[in-house]
Amino acid sequence: MKTKFALILTAAAMAASAWAVDFEAARNFAQGCSAYTNKNYQEAAEFYTKAEKAGLNSQELFYDLGNAHYRCGNLGSAIASYRRAELLNPRDADCKANLLRARSQTENNIAKKEVPDALRSFFFLYFYLGLYEQAKLAAVFWAAGWIFLSLFIFKRNSGFGRFCKKFGIAFLVLFLLFFAFTACKYYLASHEGVVTSDTVRIHAGPDASYTEIFILHSGAEVKIKEREGGWTKISVSQSDEEDRSGWLENDQIQPIL
Repeated sequence: MKTKFALILTAAAMAASAWAVDFEAARNFAQGCSAYTNKNYQEAAEFYTKAEKAGLNSQELFYDLGNAHYRCGNLGSAIASYRRAELLNPRDADCKANLLRARSQTENNIAKKEVPDALRSFFFLYFYLGLYEQAKLAAVFWAAGWIFLSLFIFKRNSGFGRFCKKFGIAFLVLFLLFFAFTACKYYLASHEGVVTSDTVRIHAGPDASYTEIFILHSGAEVKIKEREGGWTKISVSQSDEEDRSGWLENDQIQPIL
């Protein structure tokens, strides 16, 4: 009896904690929206950041955070936030427009590799759906596939059983497709970042004592290669030069994921 009572108390505490987190995140988000409406953009960015730390992780939050950073002149942070919003909802035309506008104001001449239209058309759902949408669909197809295959086991000698087998296999194939989409999108985003400091000196090694090899400015989008201590190794494609790589301090870059 004591064990059951303890389990009930634990479950209630967990539910209360989750509710408190959701309430705190929603309250900070609402305060951020209010501050933005009143043109207090720095305050809005601070409230949106608090909402994220409290557990809110949505396209709307990152889009609004990007707008607040952009209004404050934080070009790198704005681009990083827009990129995160785009990752969750690639269909948002306003987010795309604001991201393009922010990119056009960066100082570095970064080469953006465009995906061919034919590839976009063939993998339409990869580019149309956001990261979480693809992950949810993968989970749904996984569950549906095993439900139908379980029904097939019990009804294998009937027409209904053969019907369940076909649908079960089809759903598991769809699961593999959307799982691959999710894994690919997550991997690529987790290896990308945006320079957020105004001027960053890129070093040949993970320490300030190494030779400075080139300079990047706020808003430069880079690939993240590895991390060592408080340093991150990045590579960057500049349209007039070959890809270059080097090291910068962790607090000078914001990863997309």
